[in-house]
Amino acid sequence: MLRSPRVLFFHGLESGIYGRKALYLAEHFPNSYTPNLKPYYLLPVSLWKAIKAIYNFKPDIIVGSSFGGFIAMILLQARVWNGHTILLAPATGLLFKKRLWLPIDHKKNIVIVAGKNDTTVPLDVLTPLQQLSLANVQFLVVEDDHRLNQSMIEQNQLRDLINNNYQSTVATNTINSYFHCVKLWLMCMLSLTMSFIREPFTLYNTIQRLRKQKKAIIETDER
Repeated sequence: MLRSPRVLFFHGLESGIYGRKALYLAEHFPNSYTPNLKPYYLLPVSLWKAIKAIYNFKPDIIVGSSFGGFIAMILLQARVWNGHTILLAPATGLLFKKRLWLPIDHKKNIVIVAGKNDTTVPLDVLTPLQQLSLANVQFLVVEDDHRLNQSMIEQNQLRDLINNNYQSTVATNTINSYFHCVKLWLMCMLSLTMSFIREPFTLYNTIQRLRKQKKAIIETDER
């Protein structure tokens, strides 16, 4: 009998350790863990917490939602994490358009989920990921908005995706010491610094657009 997978969840910008997905995973997977990655505006701290969580928790699979998906993609690109991964509407394309890629030598399963009605991370933003011709990468489009709660939680697709992409026979944690955590964190920070240099305005423009969206939602609710 297979043991329950160890699921590490990276929450989104407006979620947290008591968010709906975190609680859902805790209910369906007893061996799940959601580190508190806030505040996300201190990105170096969030990355450090994520790397340390991989080292301490030793997950079988990582699930990243929105900004948490961005964190997970950075760790995949830097080879910090080489295991099975589920990216729920990853915000990578909003922040750095030139980081929409995945390692071609990554052998484990990667599932990218996008919502047709997502206005925060629109489907067309993730087009480069959709066009990846890697056998181990699955791009799944669902009838849902950015939160993906209806498809992933209410329809239990997240549970099924984890069970279908989990294999307990292969160890995926390659972080072997606290010093190694520090080294990997420095590598990630160097990579991110280069991204900021290459795309200095992408992040700023995205923040402005999201602020306008949030303001419009608030004004609609007040009517």
